Amino acid sequence: MAVLAKALPPDFLAATRNERSNHTVAARQIGGLAVVPAALAALLILGPAMGLDGRLLLSLAFAAALLWLIGFFDDRYSLPVAIRLCAQIAAAGLCVYGLGPDFRLMPALLPQWLEAPLMIFALLSFINMTNFMDGLDLMTVTGIGIPLLAAMLFAILGTTGAQSGMIAAAAGGTLLGFGFFNRPPARIFLGDSGSLPLGLLSGAVFLMVAREAALLAGLLLPLYYLLETGSTLVMRLLAGENILAAHSKHGYQIAKRAGWPVLRVIGRVAALNILLALCAVGIAGTGPVGTMIFTATGFIATVTLLLRFRGLL
Repeated sequence: MAVLAKALPPDFLAATRNERSNHTVAARQIGGLAVVPAALAALLILGPAMGLDGRLLLSLAFAAALLWLIGFFDDRYSLPVAIRLCAQIAAAGLCVYGLGPDFRLMPALLPQWLEAPLMIFALLSFINMTNFMDGLDLMTVTGIGIPLLAAMLFAILGTTGAQSGMIAAAAGGTLLGFGFFNRPPARIFLGDSGSLPLGLLSGAVFLMVAREAALLAGLLLPLYYLLETGSTLVMRLLAGENILAAHSKHGYQIAKRAGWPVLRVIGRVAALNILLALCAVGIAGTGPVGTMIFTATGFIATVTLLLRFRGLL
């Protein structure tokens, strides 16, 4: 990242400022150009030794590389929505193929022919959630990086398999390194070339955690992103807005415009994600009553933060 920052022209992939912007200094969307290749290199070099299945490894690598390229060209030339969406669907489908036909989340409730498209939709949602939420210094580092590192710890503790832990370590580790360059006032952003592939990798990790630990554990780790983007989407639909149009109505963006310092916003998100990780660990090692308690705790804490961001609490 340091080499790219010095070698590339100052105006290369410069982030344009408008009424939706949350940054106050000139910045470049070059983070993904370093972060994604680093994550993929870690997976390709270390993955086989960690037992990462060859089919999954190659599928993830090709899918992430596709989104990396599409994201780069979108950052530079603003691609049509149809091209971006087709690439995202192809990448999500390739990832589900890599997980294999035996990868099931709810085999007792859903047939495989229905569950596979639902997993593609889930991955598509993670890709876009990560892209939508990447609008503030260190947001992706804390919003996705902390849940990914929690998933890595799951694997270290034996709660989940080594495969999900390896993917989480590669993606979460690169985000930790990127955090040094993205600290406020940030002059380097991830851009679509970073947020789209990271959304795919994190989505794959959370699906694997849901299968190997507990379904609710896989949902709790990214719960802040799920509820933040989901509630914003619903409010925009109720207001009759075009949900495909760019906006700045997420709770954290409202809090920032209301005067919250960046580090205060990020600190609250980090604390919440640590709590959600602890709740996910609790779910993975407890019975029905404990599951209800940990799930309710995570949900209430997330909703409380969203209400505080929006000035409603």
